[in-house]
Amino acid sequence: MKRISLACLLLLFFQQPARRTLDIYYVDVEGGAATLMVTPAGESVLVDAGWPGFDGRDAGRIRRAMQQAGISEIDHLVATHYHTDHYGGVPALARLVPVKRFYDHGPMASLAEDKNFPYMYAAYHEAAKGRTITLKPGDSIPLRQAAGAPPLSLRCLAAKAAVATPGKTPGRPNPECAAATPQDEDKSDNARSVVLLLKYGEFDFFDAGDLTWNVEQRLVCPANLVGEVDLYQVTHHGLNNSNNPALLRSLRPTVAIMNNGPRKGGHPDTVKWLRELPTLKDLYQVHRNVQSQPAENAPPEFIANLEEQPDEGHMIMVSVDAGRRAFTVTNGRTGQGKTYQLR
Repeated sequence: MKRISLACLLLLFFQQPARRTLDIYYVDVEGGAATLMVTPAGESVLVDAGWPGFDGRDAGRIRRAMQQAGISEIDHLVATHYHTDHYGGVPALARLVPVKRFYDHGPMASLAEDKNFPYMYAAYHEAAKGRTITLKPGDSIPLRQAAGAPPLSLRCLAAKAAVATPGKTPGRPNPECAAATPQDEDKSDNARSVVLLLKYGEFDFFDAGDLTWNVEQRLVCPANLVGEVDLYQVTHHGLNNSNNPALLRSLRPTVAIMNNGPRKGGHPDTVKWLRELPTLKDLYQVHRNVQSQPAENAPPEFIANLEEQPDEGHMIMVSVDAGRRAFTVTNGRTGQGKTYQLR
């Protein structure tokens, strides 16, 4: 038998085709949030980790998404804010898979809206072994660049109710702000959500956790600090105290994906505001809102889970091919994908 030298094996290994796409997985955590991003360099970012309990349901679904993506660990885990449906699943996940780095909006001693906060927060910090990184507006999460791929960046635009400064050039006044009006101040941790902007070449993806109306408005008024995006993660599961129309009209997304539950999020107002955007091609939902009329939901072919209690939580997947200047959104329930051109 002819033997292959170690040098030949190494050459074969390094000649294997590299990952060509940026991939995003919307894991069904049934009304919580868990968005997994895997870069062309094979690095992983998980934004939020769903709920605790349910026999480890959400941690298990995140691990299955990781397996589908071909990764075995989380390089960066961002907790957008300290609400149970966003960071409560971190301890269970950290017991299942290695997590290298933990990010959040900084330490807190109490949370008025959550009587279980001391327990939940302690469990989160135990999972992180007390080593968390505080994200501030303007910070970037360092990501490896893949050889031959366009530049990749992940920047924090807002955190703890503060927004990034526009720098030396504030920009022209945003005309979408003329009709913008504030709501009553939101004192919950939603308003302190970490806001992230992922850029891969000409592709832009905006994820604001559960950010609410007034801070959303400050991101685009008086000047748009975000720019226009290709993919918009519908904020706060699609509730109507978020998704400020001034923000939506300023971002001008091509596609919006809503990580709602069957009875949480997906408010008809938000669906209406999104449909009024002249740039929006399609709205996708992780779940059908069973409390809304069919016309107040996305079409069934753009909904991953139609039943209120599905046996298996189907995902929505996004794959960005910078070379083709396009991204494809696939409904995990149907296996059908649709491709959109970058602007």
